[in-house]
Amino acid sequence: MINRHKKTLYFIVIVFVFASLSFLVRNALAANFNNVDFGLVKIDFIKNYGAAFSIMHTHTSFLIAVSFVILILALFYIFKHIKEFSCTDLFFSSILCAGIICNMLERIIDGYVTDYIRLTFVAFPIFNTSDIYISIGAFVLICNILFNNEPKQD
Repeated sequence: MINRHKKTLYFIVIVFVFASLSFLVRNALAANFNNVDFGLVKIDFIKNYGAAFSIMHTHTSFLIAVSFVILILALFYIFKHIKEFSCTDLFFSSILCAGIICNMLERIIDGYVTDYIRLTFVAFPIFNTSDIYISIGAFVLICNILFNNEPKQD
């Protein structure tokens, strides 16, 4: 079994790596690929002052506060129960937190979130790497909570 300190370090490293990757991808795409069509995906930068589907676009401070509260609650829960988390749970919790942190930092620094991934094969809102992290992390963790009744073995 991996001890609490190693799990904490694993969590922090993964959050840092994925948060850094999200900012690097955004900056690299902005510098080199704006308005480039890759077939199924188009890189198309927009400033999203709201949340999903640009809802609450005039409430940036509120969105920052909500992100902060959700992040603090998630971190509190994770660190309180980290001994029971499997490595898989930690990984997906890490990418979820990395996504929240990146979107929150963009709102704090820029006043908006930069969305840039547009799916060309379906009418779907434009999104960013951090949104992918949040969606995948939340989906896997919810599925794990709903469908995994086996005790953790690590």
